[in-house]
Amino acid sequence: MKHRLVRFVTAGGLALVATVTAISPSASASSSLTKVRFAYDFPWPDMELIPVIVAQKEGFFKAHGLKVSIVFPPTTSTTVQMLATKDTDVALLSTSDVVVAVKAKVPVVSIANYSMKNNWGLFAMPGSKLSLATLKGKKVFSWGDTWTTAMLPFVLKKAGLTAKDITVVNGEADTPLLKSGKVDFVTNTTNYAIPNIGGKPVQIVGKAAGVPAVPVWVYATGSSYAKKHGKTVSAFMAAMKDATQWSIDNQGKAVRYFDKAFPNSGYTHAYNVQAWKLTVPLLKNKSGDFFVQTKAQWSTLAQALVDVKQIVKAEKPSAYFTNKFLP
Repeated sequence: MKHRLVRFVTAGGLALVATVTAISPSASASSSLTKVRFAYDFPWPDMELIPVIVAQKEGFFKAHGLKVSIVFPPTTSTTVQMLATKDTDVALLSTSDVVVAVKAKVPVVSIANYSMKNNWGLFAMPGSKLSLATLKGKKVFSWGDTWTTAMLPFVLKKAGLTAKDITVVNGEADTPLLKSGKVDFVTNTTNYAIPNIGGKPVQIVGKAAGVPAVPVWVYATGSSYAKKHGKTVSAFMAAMKDATQWSIDNQGKAVRYFDKAFPNSGYTHAYNVQAWKLTVPLLKNKSGDFFVQTKAQWSTLAQALVDVKQIVKAEKPSAYFTNKFLP
């Protein structure tokens, strides 16, 4: 989802927004390796890229016969299009991106969960007495992305309100607006909001916010790419399993890899350390497994989006996902 935080980006970092940028693996990578282009879900990098960076730096991609580059979409709404037009091979998307894409008959499919929980919600400044009961008449920041657009109606339903009862403020920087009092709440996920706001923000997250209990992010690919290059997709996911576990076991070094790869990301080392620490508990399900998707998560999300009139009809779960490429 397009849920990111404000960047105090340097001039060098702005190039990540203006152009599609690729990060190549080390020069030692063999030319015989299969090339894969991985598209991020936002125009510039943040710490959720850590497993991909680790897979490059620690040689997990190479060990599985791959040479993976990272590309960034020019806007927050084009990663799905990049998969559909075959400009990239694998991508990070929100689950709502996939459902909306299937509705529009865009040929993409989710191949693995990135996260396993819905940690999205509303956040207010530490010490605030704001709550769902006081939401009426308040200003709420929204990134204007597919995920936020899909989730806000659930919050309003939980609060017994309609869209007319709040003012939605769109923009590219949430926290400055919150800290200056120009908005009352920001929409985000715990692993992005808490480190950026600081202290102990007031949280209305997950069940308390009325949102469906479904994962936020997934790895996805184009349907035709999956059919033609199934072994490559399987190899990618096998490398990601190794890299994700390594990133959990070696959090300090994993964050430093990201810092070095993207020195102009706009995030501090301290922010990345805390944000990655908050991301780690989201990566495994209750059984301790990575990636595994369920029919229930997709039917729950699709039906929930029907209920709040984001889509007209829920498709069968198999229209949205497959687990066939999991290691």
